Amino acid sequence: MHRTLEFLLHHGYALLLGWVFAEQVGLPVPSMPLLLAAGALAGTGHLSFFASLFYVILAAVTADSIWYQLGRREGIKILKLLCKISLEPDSCVRRTEGVFSKQGAR
Repeated sequence: MHRTLEFLLHHGYALLLGWVFAEQVGLPVPSMPLLLAAGALAGTGHLSFFASLFYVILAAVTADSIWYQLGRREGIKILKLLCKISLEPDSCVRRTEGVFSKQGAR
């Protein structure tokens, strides 16, 4: 536990940036425990709340921008790739295309 805390204190902002980015890109890593730990460390003064918030927002917006650009450029190819790795690949594309045709991209 001591090494984990030491690692988080030493690499806190980079870890926040990388971990939240990985989650937003789609890797199955839960960021909530790390965000709670960062909040606790910010509350005790070991990390800056505003710096932590900045890096978390930067990671999320960067990952979302990558997904947006991939969807804009590749469209259905990316949708099919994502649906291929989903739990129900057959109905995934049809349902998603149906939603976009009814409601449009908002």
